[in-house]
Amino acid sequence: MIYSSIRRYIRDLPPQHQNALAWFDDHAGQLVGWPGQLGDGTLLAGKAKGIYKPKWSTYALSVRQSLTGPYPDREIVHRPDGSWVFEYFQEGLDIHAMEASFTNQGLIECMKGIVPVGVFVQVKEKPKPMYKVLGLAIVTGYDVGYFYLEGFGAAAVRETDDSTLAAPGLAPERRADEIATMFDPALAEDERKKTLRQVSDRRGQAGFRSTLLDAYGARCAISGYEATEALEAAHIVPYRGLTTNHPSNGLLLRADLHTLFDLGLLAIDESLGTVLLDADLRSTQYGMYVDTRLSDPRDARLQPSRKALAIHREFARSRGRF
Repeated sequence: MIYSSIRRYIRDLPPQHQNALAWFDDHAGQLVGWPGQLGDGTLLAGKAKGIYKPKWSTYALSVRQSLTGPYPDREIVHRPDGSWVFEYFQEGLDIHAMEASFTNQGLIECMKGIVPVGVFVQVKEKPKPMYKVLGLAIVTGYDVGYFYLEGFGAAAVRETDDSTLAAPGLAPERRADEIATMFDPALAEDERKKTLRQVSDRRGQAGFRSTLLDAYGARCAISGYEATEALEAAHIVPYRGLTTNHPSNGLLLRADLHTLFDLGLLAIDESLGTVLLDADLRSTQYGMYVDTRLSDPRDARLQPSRKALAIHREFARSRGRF
């Protein structure tokens, strides 16, 4: 039975895709031979490339790490609750040619559509190779050759009835504002002890920022400021693990505006997409940004979550005068 907290990410996918992802969930933590294919003939992985993107989907389906592969994948960090983070190197060693690979593009689509990918790693070489199935992961970012994979852990809840769950899988007919609401801040559980949280923050932040830099054309979403060194990735709902590093929970902001945002002195009207400012700041230089509309990301699927913006606005109103 697949985790209900994972099922919400795959509900809009074709049955063939859902069944393939369910295999990785069902076999998480197990040692297996080559995954091969399902009873209906669906391949779970490809031997030619570590990233497998089937012809029948725009999304990558699985990611494999080989013991003798040429890529500098980083050590997998396992957390006490069973979740994990894996910095997986792209297909091809030339980071400047990342977009030329259809497999890399498949992982980028997984990130944008919030579609999980199956992950397994080789633990024994030929003649009888063995693999450990890590399970399913969300692609939360990309930075200088590395995809950031956040794996589901024991914190996920198993249940048979998910009829009330939202459907974050990407459906082509959905409007951009609907897709932005696929990020659900209510799922943001604090799943780290303090020391491991610091490790995870450091390892995941680079990919989160890189993704937002690309999404907003390396310009502050409020001021349009374009000095990259002064731009920061702001979490709308504070960082609490697995899904909070998704681009829809982020804004690219100039460092000083990021500080005001985190302090609750600046917020965003989730309906209008315009800047709200604490009364004490309206007579300062920041007053020029009142009612300024947020810039739109290049990809409509990465629009900031209205639900997350509403939660932050309520936090800001509880602390300041708007």
